[in-house]
Amino acid sequence: MKHLLKKYLAIFVFILTLFISCKKRPFIPDYTNTGGFVIGRESCKTNETEEYWLVDLTYYSNTPRYGDSLSLNGITYTNVVKVKTLDPRLKQIGMRVSFDFKTITTNKVITTGCTISNPVTYNLKELFIINQFEIR
Repeated sequence: MKHLLKKYLAIFVFILTLFISCKKRPFIPDYTNTGGFVIGRESCKTNETEEYWLVDLTYYSNTPRYGDSLSLNGITYTNVVKVKTLDPRLKQIGMRVSFDFKTITTNKVITTGCTISNPVTYNLKELFIINQFEIR
């Protein structure tokens, strides 16, 4: 009898847990995630830590078109944005990266305030990073 009571109590707790958890809404993050490849950087400042890096957001096949097309070193990329706060460990051409972000500029950003002669800049949209990771 005692064993049977424990069994019913366990079933009751299980059903109660399911009932309570079914009323919760699923978690919906307030940011977006995307992945891409580091394809280059602008050359504008004497301090390289302030440079924009170029990222082609085509790592995942279902990525919306956030960026613009760009031809670089004879290769045409189709979804390129520039990022400013790229982690130093990810600043390698060809690195696969993943970003969490909330904002991408609606208009292209023109880099200004260059401190070197003959700067190389690109007129692209800017992605503002919340979190960043290497894709392995």
